[in-house]
Amino acid sequence: MIHDLERKAREQYPHLHNRAMARKLAGGTAVDLSKARRVGTFYVVENYVEGVDYCDAGSEQWIWSIGRNKATGEILASTTTMLYQNEAYECLWLR
Repeated sequence: MIHDLERKAREQYPHLHNRAMARKLAGGTAVDLSKARRVGTFYVVENYVEGVDYCDAGSEQWIWSIGRNKATGEILASTTTMLYQNEAYECLWLR
């Protein structure tokens, strides 16, 4: 099974140097936010899914925190931990 997943990852994401990211994307256990709308340095998460990992496959960066803006309800993601223990956000996910 691991070999099948690695083969699938190499076929679907041959450009990724981060093979763990490629395997998670190929296996459906990660969501790529590289094409998501941006608000400043944040990614806008349109469909938040619990229990998966998040990344930007374009830059090969992992998402480190996801939070819901308490004032607007908008869900944002960051490659930093700045949405964790931030009074303006309810932290939904932390790497």
